[in-house]
Amino acid sequence: MADVYLSPSPAHFNVGYGNYGTEERRMNLIADVVEYELTRHGVTTVRNDPDMSLTEVVADANAQNTKIYVAIQSQAADTLTRGAQIYYYKPGGNGERLASDIFTFLSEIVPTQDIGLSEGAAVYGGLGFYELRRTKMPAVIVMPGYHDNPLDADFIIDNTYEIGVAIARGILEYLGIPYQEDTPENIQRMRAEYNGVIF
Repeated sequence: MADVYLSPSPAHFNVGYGNYGTEERRMNLIADVVEYELTRHGVTTVRNDPDMSLTEVVADANAQNTKIYVAIQSQAADTLTRGAQIYYYKPGGNGERLASDIFTFLSEIVPTQDIGLSEGAAVYGGLGFYELRRTKMPAVIVMPGYHDNPLDADFIIDNTYEIGVAIARGILEYLGIPYQEDTPENIQRMRAEYNGVIF
């Protein structure tokens, strides 16, 4: 049994501003970094298949019986809205605690007044996000910014590595695993590989 189910967005039809590319490709880059950091700390992961439907992703996550579920997506609004946001299902549970742990680190690097934590059960007229409502384990949807906002899109492009590390650090905090800084050589290599990628 793996510890963490990572579900980067499969939205290949959502295209961001400028050189952002698609939400699917960009969020998978962030998930690469999260997976690298978690694996480096002995945390096992499993990941969705981008060709799966959302129903199939949730069914796969439940079958894997992981400890937590972390979706990674970017948002779209009116090109003026900015900020990081993390959804959990309902207040008072482990999902909210996981969201809070991740947001502690994500909010330190995002250069905006962030939107913060939000109850996912309240959206869509109270129906809630399917990923949060139907997963059996504590689940969150991490949204580091808006891909249709030029400033947010550029920030995500230029800070993919830092965003992934922040998400991983929050997950490790939730799991009670102390974070160990990577070597300067590996940090430099990861930044070169993941930051500034254009599509």
